[in-house]
Amino acid sequence: EIGVFGICLRNKRYVEWIQGSPNTNVIISAPHDGYRKPSKIPDRKVGCYDSTTGQCDWRHDCDTKGGVRVTGKCKVVLHADLRSADLAKAIRKEITSLTGETPHIIISKLHRSKLDPNRDRENAAQHDPIAEKAYDNFHGCIQKAHDLVKGPGLQFDIHGYRTHAVDNWIEFGYRISTGDLNADRLNASISSIRALAGRTNATIEELIRGKTSVGGFAEALGYRTVPSPRYPRPSIGKDEGREGRYFRGGYITQKWGSAEKGDIDCIQIEFPQWTRDKSEVHGPKFGQAIVKFLNKYYP
Repeated sequence: EIGVFGICLRNKRYVEWIQGSPNTNVIISAPHDGYRKPSKIPDRKVGCYDSTTGQCDWRHDCDTKGGVRVTGKCKVVLHADLRSADLAKAIRKEITSLTGETPHIIISKLHRSKLDPNRDRENAAQHDPIAEKAYDNFHGCIQKAHDLVKGPGLQFDIHGYRTHAVDNWIEFGYRISTGDLNADRLNASISSIRALAGRTNATIEELIRGKTSVGGFAEALGYRTVPSPRYPRPSIGKDEGREGRYFRGGYITQKWGSAEKGDIDCIQIEFPQWTRDKSEVHGPKFGQAIVKFLNKYYP
């Protein structure tokens, strides 16, 4: 199966691909819970910044070729989103139980210090040939899943955060920035659910922070979620004495959502650690919220 990024292999050493039901329209990805750290793949490093071009050089030896590593410009994140893959699988299991259709799932098995599939290829693999093949395989499997989905579909990219644990909420990323959410600038045409917004009568306001948004359905189950009816803007977190931080969705959400083309949308979900530590509890509950959203907008 040849995709844009390469071949989707059933090789569980670096990428786990489990094909879903023939009629499923749901895809789940988990890029940051890998644990394998093969010594033959060098650790990712801060890149070298070229002030002339404004670009980063991600070669492992860039500093030996006259480059200077600049953390503020060419940052890398190396920590894993611990147990996010367990939560992804628990959500998948509940969706299967409630709908009778099993979603496709793609999981990176390499530790983030070796590969970050949620970045462009140069940053993600830093020109290492083994890491590049794993990257192509991960995204090739996403391509395969998209090719298998018939009609409108939805991908969930599952993550976990620890940088702002004080916020302690669950974040839904649609590629709309924190600043735009806080200023109520909601532009459906640049969002990762552009296709959904274009084929439904619901407003983008309702789709991302109304009662029938994923955040709204999860909020109804007792979770603090953003954006949602209670927290339509991340800035409300600051009003409560928290940080009010929010991740809008990364490379996967931009690349595989419908912002640029197609009818498969993508939503990034960032979970705090306590939900990932008890995936057997929170996976089923979140699966229920997701199925309500699917029944509403992806029948």
